[in-house]
Amino acid sequence: MAHIPTEVRRQQFIDAAIEVIARDGVDGATTRKIAQEAGAPLATLHYCFQTKENLLWAVFEYLADTIRTELEERVPQGQSTASIAEQVLTETLRAAIDRPSANRAQLEIWLWAERNDQEVALRLYDMYVEVWREQLKAAKAPLPDDEIESLARVVLALVDGLNNQLIAHGDEKLLRREIDTATAMLAAYLGRRRRRSA
Repeated sequence: MAHIPTEVRRQQFIDAAIEVIARDGVDGATTRKIAQEAGAPLATLHYCFQTKENLLWAVFEYLADTIRTELEERVPQGQSTASIAEQVLTETLRAAIDRPSANRAQLEIWLWAERNDQEVALRLYDMYVEVWREQLKAAKAPLPDDEIESLARVVLALVDGLNNQLIAHGDEKLLRREIDTATAMLAAYLGRRRRRSA
């Protein structure tokens, strides 16, 4: 049997965990099920991550990094704040449509953390606030830091709400209409704010 490098094996476990968590929830996603899904020995999973909690953190971090990378590739810097906020919201929800298992697993992990360890839940949430904050700071004329912080949290709240609706109803056409409404609201708010500042 050929040796599989640790980093390759780690990614196999992360991919398998996403599928199992999306299907069975965090509590139902035992390390044994995840190892079976990955087609790897349970001992290898424990070697790579030591604990289930470490694996959950790695999954969430991987999903956040995936979104960060996609936004960096798809949302050009130097645009207006409104344009960046609209694209961040749209691209994040596009990813939710394109990768339903990852979308569901992410929510399941956050809810599990919120029930079991508030500090971890906050750290997970802050990962996404930081992603949005980075994007909004790249605007042509960025807002002051405190306003970027508030806007990043509002964009994340919109993403979370629309994401939950997608999970509940599964209707992509309805979600796209709701995205249009949310982006129009962001544009109206930021346009009004810009006129007040001028």
